[in-house]
Amino acid sequence: MYYYTLYSIKRRKTANLITIGISVMLVILLNLYFGSIRSYQSQLDDLARNIPIFCQITNGSGSLGNGLFISEKLVDSLRQSDAVADESCMTVLMAGEGDFPESEYMRHLNLYVAGANRPEAVGELTYDMIHMEKEGMDALFAAVDFFSSDRLECIVSEKVMKKRKWEIGDRILLKFYYYGADSVYTKLELHPMGGTAEFEIVGSMEDLLGKTSAAGTDIILPFDTLKKVYHEFKIPFFADTFTFHVKNPLKLNAFKEEMKSIGLLETAQDTADSYTGCALIVRDNTFIIRAEDLNHSIEMMQSFFPAVCILVLLIGYVVSYLAGSSRKGEYVLLRLQGVGKWKGAFLFLAEQMLLVFIGTILGDGIVMLMTHDLYRTVVVNGVLLAAYFAGAIAAYGRKGEQIWIK
Repeated sequence: MYYYTLYSIKRRKTANLITIGISVMLVILLNLYFGSIRSYQSQLDDLARNIPIFCQITNGSGSLGNGLFISEKLVDSLRQSDAVADESCMTVLMAGEGDFPESEYMRHLNLYVAGANRPEAVGELTYDMIHMEKEGMDALFAAVDFFSSDRLECIVSEKVMKKRKWEIGDRILLKFYYYGADSVYTKLELHPMGGTAEFEIVGSMEDLLGKTSAAGTDIILPFDTLKKVYHEFKIPFFADTFTFHVKNPLKLNAFKEEMKSIGLLETAQDTADSYTGCALIVRDNTFIIRAEDLNHSIEMMQSFFPAVCILVLLIGYVVSYLAGSSRKGEYVLLRLQGVGKWKGAFLFLAEQMLLVFIGTILGDGIVMLMTHDLYRTVVVNGVLLAAYFAGAIAAYGRKGEQIWIK
């Protein structure tokens, strides 16, 4: 009897170690499964950051992306949209220094002016090509503040400043002429705004000639400042160019629906050419192809989730069934001591789940050393314990098959 008891104890220890080992293995395997899904999801998130979707307002046929008449209503809708990021907009016009007679505009009109909300809107101008001298403010921060303001300030090219002997801090009087929007098919005619506006020179920029496509820009105003000038002279405001990126490429369909709702059309080559900015080009082909591949991989992995749960359930069933069958003598002793059959079954089930829980904790410790992903650990534990518990209940509850039910 002594040797039988010793043998039973050793066998129980071995069975317990096997149960714990199987639990550790299941934790690792489930982490590999959910880790693969998470890896594909991370690649999809990285794709949205690394392959931004570029958008540009064009005319109806898509033949023009600048030199357009983009209505103020459309510009404001895009700038206020939560689906739009990195918007870049500009309006161009001509100016002359001082208040000169309209009849002499050909002689005085020699300054190319751009109203922009960021340097990139003006060809390929960058912040490091701009030099600001604002007291108590970093040069870069001052430049960013300038483009986001609506103050009567300007930045002038170094070439023009040297030629006209202007200096930072000077105030200059400008008389503007804008390109008329009286016809959607031509914008060759300049129209006077009807007055002058005074601006303070707060910075200079390197000469753009030969460096960018914006070779003719002499003066830059904040975009909102120029819009305010148009309003003061009661002239309809139009943007010349407007580009941006999709803020969340993973919600591309919702973005396109919103663009339709604010009045943007798809380009059509058979549409008559005009200068009206009313269509949108979305360069999303590369993103869509790669995103579809990743989504397909994610969906395929997720389709295995029911099979994974069933596998864990079956393992829980088989291990519990074998463990219960090997402990017939212990159950008989419990019954002889007056323990009810369901209470006895519950005691064996609780012991089995305690071993699984210990194995789960050990597996979590191994995985956390490598991944440090608490969320995935919680998900894995929930799936493992729930599926294994269901299998264990099924094993211990089989009427006519388990000894404690007889």
